[in-house]
Amino acid sequence: MSDVVLWSGELPGLEPPHRCELVLSSDAPPRGLTASAFVFVIDHSSRLLLTYVDTADRGGWDVPGGHVEPGEELSTTAVRELREETGWPLHQDELSIAGWNRISIDGPRPAGFRYPFPIGYMAYFVARLAEDGRVTEPELGSECSKASWVEPAVVTDWCASRRWLPLFQALE
Repeated sequence: MSDVVLWSGELPGLEPPHRCELVLSSDAPPRGLTASAFVFVIDHSSRLLLTYVDTADRGGWDVPGGHVEPGEELSTTAVRELREETGWPLHQDELSIAGWNRISIDGPRPAGFRYPFPIGYMAYFVARLAEDGRVTEPELGSECSKASWVEPAVVTDWCASRRWLPLFQALE
């Protein structure tokens, strides 16, 4: 599959001038420039596993994922974050690359910017289950309070402002 840009623009609240692109791709982004990994787990009934994040920067319903630990492979990050944030067990060989965000900064490094500079990536994986997802919940101590299997129309409603939504819609 060739890369397809699904969305391109600026992110609200991020200064200085920058460009963000959401790309549908079967190729992983550059490992050394990728700071986080997320995973779309889609069950047999086309429901997406979402987690409810209880932090200010990512608060609300979101796909599970987070920052890559030093030396960690991107797929390992996706599996670890999925388990922590939803309790769902998955093996790395069940994942495939779905796409990525690329953020290019056109000015000085913003205060608190946690990504490689001046270009950083966020990887998105997908796992498709042969069965329907069962009830699951985040690990104790997680930044998430609940997890739920959600119908695509509800995902669109609950996650309308999430920059990954066009990628999920392209996977349906």
